Amino acid sequence: MSDTLHAVIASVQEGSRAQKEGLKAGDTIVSVNGQPVEDLIDLNFALADEKVHLVVQNGDSLRDCYFQKRFGEDVGITMENAVFDHIRQCWNNCIFCFIAQMPQGMRPSLYVKDDDYRMSFLTGSFITLSNLSEEDLRRITQYHLSPLHISVHTTNGMLRRRMMRQERTEDIMDHLRNLVRHDIDMYCQIVLVPGYNDGEEFSRTVRDLESLRPNVLGIAVVPLGMTKFRSECMPLNPVTPELARDIINRSRPFTERSRREGRGSFVYLADEFYLKAGMPLPDNAYYDNYEQIEDGIGMLRLFEQQWHSWDGKVRTAYDKPKRLALLTGTLAAPFISQLVQEVQVANLEVNVVPVENHYFGRQINVAGLLTAQDMLHAWQQLAGDWDGLIIPGTALRKGENIFLDDMTLSEFEARAGVPVGVSEFAPELKQLLYHWQENKE
Repeated sequence: MSDTLHAVIASVQEGSRAQKEGLKAGDTIVSVNGQPVEDLIDLNFALADEKVHLVVQNGDSLRDCYFQKRFGEDVGITMENAVFDHIRQCWNNCIFCFIAQMPQGMRPSLYVKDDDYRMSFLTGSFITLSNLSEEDLRRITQYHLSPLHISVHTTNGMLRRRMMRQERTEDIMDHLRNLVRHDIDMYCQIVLVPGYNDGEEFSRTVRDLESLRPNVLGIAVVPLGMTKFRSECMPLNPVTPELARDIINRSRPFTERSRREGRGSFVYLADEFYLKAGMPLPDNAYYDNYEQIEDGIGMLRLFEQQWHSWDGKVRTAYDKPKRLALLTGTLAAPFISQLVQEVQVANLEVNVVPVENHYFGRQINVAGLLTAQDMLHAWQQLAGDWDGLIIPGTALRKGENIFLDDMTLSEFEARAGVPVGVSEFAPELKQLLYHWQENKE
């Protein structure tokens, strides 16, 4: 798969300066003020000028566009991609790399190992800093690209090299201190690998990152993911309930100290640690506006908060019996089931169905990695007649109705043989449960 990209306009705002100049979706920006642009960072800085000269290509033709505007005024274009040259690839060979555990035959974009500082700044993707050049560092400091999202894993240089199997990963603390000297803020990540960066190594890493406050804004801690496609990977062990409890206990002093100082929780653990440990999730305040939600941290507590704050219309009964099946991952199923039991509607039966992940393996237990095939398999095991099926929205490609195994939502619904509702957030689920007739029939 080619990773070459271009500065292609995705949309033009109605009534904007760009529209008045005749710019259209599909046009390619060749240069701004005589300079090529590599990414949205270049483009945004260049378009902030009062005088802007664009060279735009449409098909084989080039034309000039001139803007005279206020400094910082938006010209009204949205781009297809965040970077316009190519996505910087990861040089590491991490022992826990999820992409290395992917089966063959999935869509090409799922195999891209990006490690691009520009995407870290623009979209929040995590980078390792191991492929940064001097020019990259100069650009980060010149444009003050902050915050960055950094996969640290451990601050023990020798251990980091062993885990990531790349010698340029050792000097992580030097890299982080350099960013601090230039006042770059950072969100850090630890993928916990039992037997490597757990125990005292985990505590050391958190202490080291704590010493870089206030520039280190927080640490997201997530357990490694292990698929069944690990035959050619280094043998590793999953996070056990005992280890989950240990990580929770080791994190607590850092969190409590940080909150006493009015700095937020600092160490944010993925929901899976609490569920595996059999311990209650932290309260809403722990998650500090859910800034780490993309890492699966706080998803269940946020879901619960939205569930109880939903202000939609509640019905007391359906006119005739209604049976709905709600599919979700095995990890969250008990939590979701408790919430669903609160919905007391006459003639409504809701069955929460935990779906085992046969595609990636049973160790993968989150809804976002369920395939259409596994959900259809779970659906077909249900006895009796059903009026509808509800699936997790996280199982679909973002912004598209396509599953990980490339089945479309319409094909899934046809094969299920009943109306299918999609719920990613609690308000959507409550709306479906209380108003299935209005939404799906």
